[in-house]
Amino acid sequence: MTQGNRQARRAWAAARKKHMKRGHLYHVEFQHDPDCAIYTRERLCTCNPHRVLKDEAGRVLARVEGAGFYDPTELMEVTP
Repeated sequence: MTQGNRQARRAWAAARKKHMKRGHLYHVEFQHDPDCAIYTRERLCTCNPHRVLKDEAGRVLARVEGAGFYDPTELMEVTP
């Protein structure tokens, strides 16, 4: 991984910690590249998707680019 990826992953973790609070609704968008394998039968991410965190009204709270492959379990952690 490159330094940029590490910084982006940290920025994404910080944005989730700052904005996501228990009992509230959020929308998370993973904007994949058109040629990503997520759109194939295998359904595995092979790109570096943009991550967008939105509140329940659809306002953008955070946007992070370059945080690495999409992992469907990354949002399963419990937040305080």
